[in-house]
Amino acid sequence: MATGVREKSIPAIGARRRPLVWPRFLFAASIFTLLVVVSASMIFPYVWMTINSFKEKFFFYTNPYTLIPQPITIETYVDALGPGMVGRFLLNSALYACIVVTAQLLLNSLCAYAFARLEFPGRDVLFVLVLASMMLPGAVTLIPSFLVVNAFGLIGGGAGAAGSVLAVVLPSFAGAFGIFMLRQFFLNIPKELEDAAIVDGAGLLTTYWRIIMPLAKPALLTLGLLVFLSEWNSFIWPLIVLNNTELYTVTIGINLFRQEATTEWPRVFAGSVAATLPIIVLFLITQRYIIGGISLSGLKG
Repeated sequence: MATGVREKSIPAIGARRRPLVWPRFLFAASIFTLLVVVSASMIFPYVWMTINSFKEKFFFYTNPYTLIPQPITIETYVDALGPGMVGRFLLNSALYACIVVTAQLLLNSLCAYAFARLEFPGRDVLFVLVLASMMLPGAVTLIPSFLVVNAFGLIGGGAGAAGSVLAVVLPSFAGAFGIFMLRQFFLNIPKELEDAAIVDGAGLLTTYWRIIMPLAKPALLTLGLLVFLSEWNSFIWPLIVLNNTELYTVTIGINLFRQEATTEWPRVFAGSVAATLPIIVLFLITQRYIIGGISLSGLKG
């Protein structure tokens, strides 16, 4: 009798659960539809900008909302990258971003290692002050940064092109977010590895360079990409400190296509596509490292 009761109870349970399939399917379909709509709303402006960058000027101004260029031309790209100097501006932005990334990875990792492993008076208070600096808007530190850079004689062209480059990158040599992120990652590294290196005669700097840094590659790559994106999109600070057009970043250079009375939109679109394409390719290549680096650093919660 026990067997018969068990055989009857199984279909009854299954019959009760079958009606729940449709609500789950409808919920999943609703979420998928919502994601598609949101994704399309984000992607469409870039697609529309790309299509318009291949239009002739006359055709664009007469048919700005047509999604089929007639004819397709690369004249705007040749004009923007050549006489428009967008190619030069792209190289400038890449130079500034690479310098800042190199400096931040070195200085931030040294500070993070000190906060994560060294014991010294006031360490926790100092770390709290570093975190508090993340709450300050960029506009608050704009004038103090300008006064400091100006005190070094880097503004005004007196120090030459090298001085102007240093004026752009110097305030970004270290960042509170990078220190915090790397410190969280270093705390997850087993301290026994460092103890073993110290027993073998390694000093602090040797342990940092040969033990910590190789293990921190996911976090370093993630931080490097985030810093690169931030510097690539920088506009206000380079505009303030630079007075030589040939040293402008790509964000400032594209803005030069806007005149007082008119805006050369096809050149703006071509320059914008040329400026965003390297970032998109870089993100697609390194996105799995970004997710892994953020997860391992403990920032997920």
